[in-house]
Amino acid sequence: MRKLVSAAAVCALAVGLVVVPSAFGVKSAKQVGGAVSVSGTPTTITSTTTSVTATGSVATSSGCRQGRTVHFSYVNGATVTPLTETAMTKGNGAFTATLPKPTDTAPASVTIRATVDSLVRKVGSKKKGKKTKRGRVFNCLALTGDSSALTISS
Repeated sequence: MRKLVSAAAVCALAVGLVVVPSAFGVKSAKQVGGAVSVSGTPTTITSTTTSVTATGSVATSSGCRQGRTVHFSYVNGATVTPLTETAMTKGNGAFTATLPKPTDTAPASVTIRATVDSLVRKVGSKKKGKKTKRGRVFNCLALTGDSSALTISS
């Protein structure tokens, strides 16, 4: 009987040691993906056009929509022309930017590529008197999306 009790105690200790590290272990950051949509106005660029307005939105979880930087570039086939203009997303993920006229000559078509930077967010669990957030960590992944083709005419 004594051997049975000691064997049960050893087994309980072994099971306890296996369970404890996973209970107190650090949780990894949640990877959050999404999509970005962008459209350009006007859709036909003429010689009198001075700028193009890019509007769009980031579709992802609510913790990863606000305050993300959006970079723009024009894409013509395999040629990518990065632009210096950027935009910040609002609380609902929407953004707007005024872009310069594409430098490509007619007849051609270009698309606007919007690239949203990655971001790490810590949310929740902010208690009074504590300066750091110890809640969940979200790793908001970088996103890229293209508009429909913009036609360049003379």
